[in-house]
Amino acid sequence: MKFLIVNADDFGLTGGVNRAVIEAHTRGILTSTTVMANMPAFEDAVRLAKAHLSLGVGLHFNITQGAPVADSSSIRSLLDERGEFLGTSTALLFRALAGKLRIPEVDIELRAQIEKVLNAGLPLTHLDSHKHAHALPQVVGVITRVIGDYGIRAVRLPREQWRFDASAKWTQSFGALGLAQLCRISDGRLRRSGVRRADAFFGVTQTGCWTKSWLLDLIARLPDGVSELMSHPGYDDAELGQTKTRLRASRADELSLLTDPDVIAAVRERDIQLISYAGI
Repeated sequence: MKFLIVNADDFGLTGGVNRAVIEAHTRGILTSTTVMANMPAFEDAVRLAKAHLSLGVGLHFNITQGAPVADSSSIRSLLDERGEFLGTSTALLFRALAGKLRIPEVDIELRAQIEKVLNAGLPLTHLDSHKHAHALPQVVGVITRVIGDYGIRAVRLPREQWRFDASAKWTQSFGALGLAQLCRISDGRLRRSGVRRADAFFGVTQTGCWTKSWLLDLIARLPDGVSELMSHPGYDDAELGQTKTRLRASRADELSLLTDPDVIAAVRERDIQLISYAGI
């Protein structure tokens, strides 16, 4: 059988992103989302999630953008001189390679973000991370040790099977290939710890450049087992314009495709079961 988790990243980033996530769930094929505990629209995301209990909610662990949830003095190796995260997973990687990333501080921030969501009244189905920071071996090691303390049983493994696509940016294609190689280490650690993950993952190569033909083709060739499709629906409004994200107009495009009648029909015609991470 074929099962599909359609997850929206960045829940809590802005009100427009939150609204789009809910629309993609109620009117389309979206089944799951991951919330950013340190972003401005977090409380709005919590309110909407509680009003739509059929939507699975996980944590979008964020140690690359914005201010931390934990006290900044306790996690200095994760922050820049302004007391904010470094901005990119590449910067985080370089700090780790230089031996300047303190693993206990990742633990502190991870627990702070998990506890903020749980204390807000949202149970967590799984965990992934902003900019795929948890693909770093140092970070996934912390995650596998910590999440069991909070009853979280599943983690995204962003290991996308590489396939050249002329409609995608070549930098993203090779970035997905590099990420998949990092995930070989992550996969081993997740397996040994008994953490659940999907059998297949899609979305890195096409981030920001979805097309209807690509999405319909993906649905048609979906493998057996559990697959996850990463998405970023949203509205390109003034609030989004004030955030540090390269994904703007593409968010509305993804919302349109996630609610497209032909896409919904294609999922139904192939008897693909739409689930969240709570279902694996």
